[in-house]
This record gives sequence, C-alpha cells and structure tokens, in this order.
Amino acid sequence: MSSSPVSEVFDAYHRWYYDTKVWETVEFLGVPSLKSVADMWNYQEILAALKPALVVEFGTRFGGAALYFSVIGRALNPALRVISVDISHVDVYPLARTDPGIHLMTCSSTDPGIAANILAYRKAMPGPAFFILDSDHRKAHVLAELELLRGVTRSGDYLVVEDGNINGNPVLPGWGEGPFEAVVAYREKYPQDYRHDQAREEKFGFTFAPGGFLVRQ
Repeated sequence: MSSSPVSEVFDAYHRWYYDTKVWETVEFLGVPSLKSVADMWNYQEILAALKPALVVEFGTRFGGAALYFSVIGRALNPALRVISVDISHVDVYPLARTDPGIHLMTCSSTDPGIAANILAYRKAMPGPAFFILDSDHRKAHVLAELELLRGVTRSGDYLVVEDGNINGNPVLPGWGEGPFEAVVAYREKYPQDYRHDQAREEKFGFTFAPGGFLVRQ
C-alpha cells in the first residue's frame, strides 16, 4: 500500500470515520446502512454503468443497503430485484422489509442452496448482476462465499467484498484475518476469475473494501 502524504491523509480520515463509528449512523431513507458514504456513491455509479438485472447482498442487518440497492437499481431498471441473505432478518426495518424489489433469504450465505436460488433468478432475469459480500467477516467464511459464487457469477458481473479494511487495512489492527486476506487467497487460487478494478476502488480516496472491487472475467 502507498505511503505517500496523500494516502496518509486518507488513512487518517478513514480511521477517524471508522473509529468514531460515524459509519454506524449512516442511513438511507431513515434505515441504517452501516457503510461508507463514499462507497455508496461508488456503488450507484457502478450500477448505472452495469445496469444489472439482479443485485445479491450477503449480510442484511437493518436492510438499509438492500433498500438503497433496490431504489437506485430500479430507477435504472424497473425489473431489477435484490436478493439479501442473512441468518436472521429480525432487525430489518419495515421500509426495507416491505419494499417490492427486495427478496429476503434467511439462511447462511455459504448454504449450497443459495447458489441454486441465485441461478434460478438469473435464468428468469437475464442480464448482468452485482454482488456484495458483507456478512461474517472471518477469512474462512468470506472465502467460502467466494467459492460458492464461483459457479454463479458470469463474465462482466461486478463483485464487491466489503470490510477488507479491518485487520489493520487500516482499521482494527489485530482483528485477525478477514475479507482482505480471503480475497488475496482466492485470487492466488483462481487468478483468472476476476479483474481488480483499482481505478474504481481508489476514486474517492478511501474505501471499506480495499482489494475488493472485482470484475468477473
């Protein structure tokens, strides 16, 4: 990683944004999204360029991100659907729960049945897809999600692996291996699967998903 004065400024801001828990107060239409606002702006630019038929989110929590993807995505493609997967949806806000574009799947994001469900959606809704991983941040779990999606993603699809910023990248040093390390391990095993979209990742100076902006080849 660069150690230029500019990058040091962005890292300092990143640590402030994370350590003060500003990200926990970020909302979309009143529903917590728990994200970097810079990343959220980046995501809508990706959606505008990709024009996906389907968005798949691993990790729902309050539903703010799912609602964001549904509202923005359907402005671009009224037929778009969002699949949001989590082991529990008890915390999902009513506005997200009742949104007609969101389908909540209650199970582990590493359940093999998820792949079959996504493939069924893809058959019914042809076109590119946008995937975002934001559930259990342990390396083994994220790696299992990436392996599961290997048979689901297609050339041109976009994948974002969030929270690679933990474990000292640059926040929460000592947390342990997480999403960033999972992406590194996956790309070492399957170097031809994804292209790292570095320009997109660096556009706003910092991201919660370092190394995690990926385009399926």
